Amino acid sequence: MGKASSRYVAKAIPGVGWRIWNNRMKKFWGEVYNQPPEELLHELNHEKRPEELTVLNKQFKK
Repeated sequence: MGKASSRYVAKAIPGVGWRIWNNRMKKFWGEVYNQPPEELLHELNHEKRPEELTVLNKQFKK
């Protein structure tokens, strides 16, 4: 069996930046980011602590 796919993944949008794609809802989550938000993705796919998500989202925001 293969590795389970992540619910949230980063997608590069040419000329815009990075967005987080929600595979279950089939839509983008959050803001546009300058760089791939790896820490934010890890938090979304694992712990989901609201306070930490808020801090990380503000840190990575474009």
